[in-house]
Amino acid sequence: MRRLAVAGILWCLGLVLGAGPAGAEEAPVGAPTTIEQQLEATLETGFAQSNGIGFSVSVLLPGQPMWTGVRGVSHQAAPITPTSVFAAGSITKTFTALTILRLAEEGRLGLDDPLRSWFPPYPHVDPDITIRQLLNHTSGLSDFTDVPGWMAPLLIEPDRHWDMEEYFLATIREPYFEKGTAWSYSTSGYILLRMLVEQATASTVAAQYHKYVIDPLGLHDTYVCPDDPLPETTAHGWLDLTGDGVYDDTGNLPRTSFCSATGGQVFSTTADLATLANALMHDRSFLGDAAYAEMTDFHLPTGHDEPLVQGYGLGLMWFNPAFMSGQRVSGHGGNAPGYAAGMLYLADYGAVISVMDNTERGDAMGILDEIIRVVVAHLEGR
Repeated sequence: MRRLAVAGILWCLGLVLGAGPAGAEEAPVGAPTTIEQQLEATLETGFAQSNGIGFSVSVLLPGQPMWTGVRGVSHQAAPITPTSVFAAGSITKTFTALTILRLAEEGRLGLDDPLRSWFPPYPHVDPDITIRQLLNHTSGLSDFTDVPGWMAPLLIEPDRHWDMEEYFLATIREPYFEKGTAWSYSTSGYILLRMLVEQATASTVAAQYHKYVIDPLGLHDTYVCPDDPLPETTAHGWLDLTGDGVYDDTGNLPRTSFCSATGGQVFSTTADLATLANALMHDRSFLGDAAYAEMTDFHLPTGHDEPLVQGYGLGLMWFNPAFMSGQRVSGHGGNAPGYAAGMLYLADYGAVISVMDNTERGDAMGILDEIIRVVVAHLEGR
């Protein structure tokens, strides 16, 4: 199976296997009545039924203030709080795509530029692949998460600073298909895109994320590892390092190796991710109409077996409604070692939901299905 491992498919397992609380047709006496009470009750019951360690969720409904709920711990007795920072995993791809689109708006690159215009020849890379094909995963490039033992060198030397090109060349393999003929998720393709950002701007990916996304939106609790120092509020990630089925606390491991090899990793809060999703997909205040149309031109994946993804635009997913309580949802999912995340926009309701978890499998993500149901029922007046 083509995996969205570091990039966002594993968190959907919580939706399939997690046991969220069942919705009731008629509220019993003493049941929560406000939307905030209903969300808190959903969080309480769902998290208790999960194997999660720590979890945060933010909900932003049209015309209402942001709501954030948390459960669990970062480590030992340190609780998760609304300002806890988690790795966003492949939601970082949305930051990359937004930066590329902004550069295209400024005329500094073209979405249909071939790679030969920007890079020297690389093994297993067709030089006529376009920037657009990297963004929407139709390039055919392999994915480093399919390379056996890909994570081992990053864990053996967690404080090593990798050059992006070095890691890309060490892990690139034969392409999966000829460019433009099918669809397959490639995090390696997004390493090339981050290299392109640096090439086009003579600057760092982190600096450009700040310039084009983080600072304009006032995302004060969003950081780009390894360039930005992570705050004390960063939740520890939990990962099975030994293969014994038991989570290990990786909070004291340096993140330099993984973050630098992939070209930068966004760490954020659910509130900041919800702010981004709302500005981008609801308020439509972040991109021009032409750029937004490009970003949301969802290519229907062909020749793939990714059940979560029904379509993919430029750094945005169109989710399979079967995993979203039957709703039309766009956004992105993410996994990083020890973390899982989701940034969702309910297209028919103008509602935003963001979730972050500090376990390898995203154990508390089963809560999400019921959160969507609660939000939809509230907005429909039920």
